[in-house]
Amino acid sequence: MCSDEEEAIWKRQSIYKLHSFIKDRNDQNKFEPLLVSIGPYHHGKKQLMPMEVHKRRALRHFTERSRVPAQEYKTALMVEVKKLQESYDQMDEEYLNNPNKFIEMMMVDGCFILEFMDLLAGAPKDYAPNDPVFSYYGCIIHYTCVMRDMLLLENQLPYLVLEKLVFVSQLGDPVPQNSVHAVLSQMMMFGADMDPGRHMLDMYMTGLFKGPAAPEKEADPIIHLSASKLHQAGIQFKKIHSFVNISFDPKRGTLNLPAININEYSISTFMNLKAFELRGTTNRDFNSYIRLMDSLVKSVEDVKLLVLQRIIMNFLESDEAVVKLLKDLARDTVVDKNCNSYIAQKAMTKHYGENMKHWRYGLKLRAIGWISNLRQTYFSNPWSIISVIAAACLLVLTVLQTIYTVKSFYQGRPGSKAT
Repeated sequence: MCSDEEEAIWKRQSIYKLHSFIKDRNDQNKFEPLLVSIGPYHHGKKQLMPMEVHKRRALRHFTERSRVPAQEYKTALMVEVKKLQESYDQMDEEYLNNPNKFIEMMMVDGCFILEFMDLLAGAPKDYAPNDPVFSYYGCIIHYTCVMRDMLLLENQLPYLVLEKLVFVSQLGDPVPQNSVHAVLSQMMMFGADMDPGRHMLDMYMTGLFKGPAAPEKEADPIIHLSASKLHQAGIQFKKIHSFVNISFDPKRGTLNLPAININEYSISTFMNLKAFELRGTTNRDFNSYIRLMDSLVKSVEDVKLLVLQRIIMNFLESDEAVVKLLKDLARDTVVDKNCNSYIAQKAMTKHYGENMKHWRYGLKLRAIGWISNLRQTYFSNPWSIISVIAAACLLVLTVLQTIYTVKSFYQGRPGSKAT
């Protein structure tokens, strides 16, 4: 039986190391940073070491600008060291047994995140104009790759670190609304009133699916039909601006879906969002959404249709690559029946089924009407039946006679071969 203490340990963990079977079943590179390490899991890797000098420069600028000694930041973080360590489900002994080394890493990585995000928001101006990372052009050049790395499940920093750093930098004043939370929300295009979550990936997930899910109605079987087949059946697709508003409008026969940007960097984000949901205690919004998209996209025709509707923005090399990506993403997903994606798909299934019933019923009525009309017009009495049969026989004989005449004509021409 699970003890309360054991349950509390699992609840405190939010930054996970992925099991090898998950990486083996997918592209392992999608789960590992390309440029910058955040937190302990990838710290010290050779290919990421060039960024360490830039992270240290961010720390120096952050502390000097605040006029607060670096030791005060360390002291504030050290108070929370146990809680910060427990955020990670796996920790190497060098960080568990050496709190100072762990807190030093937390401080450096936290200052880097704050400086980079503040620069994107146009805040600090004390970097050299030709700084390779923290100048205006440096940020623009590195933005895509840094953001990609910051949204990896194994490359996260507890949000508590950022809060503590900002709190100390404000000389103990309450963290203002326009500081860390608002800046991060702005950079991720979410409202500042949203729950900050436990780390940046959690915050990103919360921003995608913020808002209450629609209540679940009666259970119906799901019919997995592609977008092109649904479109042929009269169902339309409409672009919306929020994942939380995924829905199906039965009055208009319209599936409302947000636009999804698919490029070489977003793939790793999708993989890590999926993995975070499967490991964490959150719901399964993203898993359910991916399962819906996988059911809609079965061929390049489906991709072309959703691109035309501006629901898919494809920056991969081909439409086939999108089909393969969604198929790979949908593997091992777990659907939450309370999520909007599942509820929308269920409502669409019901609408499709009712339309098919009406269509078949209408076709049956037409067939009955045709047969009834045929009977009334041609088979109302025995003499009418005989007349119709005679007319049909006469038509057949006329056709046969025509064929025979044409054949005889060509066979009778000089030089024709006898058959």
